[in-house]
Amino acid sequence: MKRTLLTAFALIVALLASQVPEFRQQYLQRLGGALDEVTRQVAALDERAQAAGLERYAYLRRLLGNPDPIVVREGEALLDLVSRKRRLETAIARIEDAPAYLHVVQIVLNLEPEVASAALEDYVPAAPLSLSGLFHAFVGFFVGYLAPMGVRRLFPRRVRAEG
Repeated sequence: MKRTLLTAFALIVALLASQVPEFRQQYLQRLGGALDEVTRQVAALDERAQAAGLERYAYLRRLLGNPDPIVVREGEALLDLVSRKRRLETAIARIEDAPAYLHVVQIVLNLEPEVASAALEDYVPAAPLSLSGLFHAFVGFFVGYLAPMGVRRLFPRRVRAEG
């Protein structure tokens, strides 16, 4: 019975792990969409800066150095926008370039919570027909099979003293 439960648990973990490549793909698509929108907004910022006869960062410095707090807040928002563009570009590059065994790590290290939440909300599971999906299923099975055994070894049953 224990072996059956252990195998069933391992199969469930394998099934969940096999979904990593599909979630990665859907998450990357969402990140790409977010990057497209931010890139459009940064391009509009650059056009406004150019119309004022300034480059992007000189324009932002003027906004941030303005005595009007409303203008300063606008400058801070635009600076955050430029930073987000850089962060999204970095996240996409790192996740795309990661080998299969580091997909989960790179997703976690480059997590954009709002984007991940939206991707998870619309997530549609897929059959793991790719080599990456099979790899994750294989690793998931062994983690699911070995983890309970490790936990059991950490917390062995205490033998009652017969008295």
